[in-house]
Amino acid sequence: MSKAMFGLGLLLLSLSLISGCGYVFKSASLEHINTIRIAPVEILDPDFAYDAASQRPYDEVIREKLTQRFNRKWRDGNDAEFTMRIQDFDIREHRYGPQGAIEMLRMTLQIEYKFLDRIRNNMIAQTDNHLQVHDFYIVSGRVEPPETIEEAKVHIVDEMVEDLYNQLAKR
Repeated sequence: MSKAMFGLGLLLLSLSLISGCGYVFKSASLEHINTIRIAPVEILDPDFAYDAASQRPYDEVIREKLTQRFNRKWRDGNDAEFTMRIQDFDIREHRYGPQGAIEMLRMTLQIEYKFLDRIRNNMIAQTDNHLQVHDFYIVSGRVEPPETIEEAKVHIVDEMVEDLYNQLAKR
């Protein structure tokens, strides 16, 4: 195989890996955006529909937290729009102790979102496979204190909001 063919093969492989990751990021600056609209959050998994701590549906809780966080940079308005759908919620055993008892659980949210620049009419960011993960102990005497599932749900939502803000607003 010639060097040119090898180089072309590497280029095609790189392009397919980059384009297949589900993200679309444009290098355009966000300085022209002064306002943002956080659309109602859609939750497809009924196991993640209701926040027992606040006695409210999670779609309302998440939208409120996203709005509060993003409004630290932008006001409410229509320069940009952020839409989000929670596709899946899952909890699984993650770590076992010496006697085989479960010590840690892994909670995940699979998220689809779009961040649209309405002024320039282009997509700032988009993915259908953002995975938010929160590992937590359910037994005492470990590195971190134990959490209930309800406490872990609060933490994963807070972590998700902060992570999305850091990925999207701090560009």
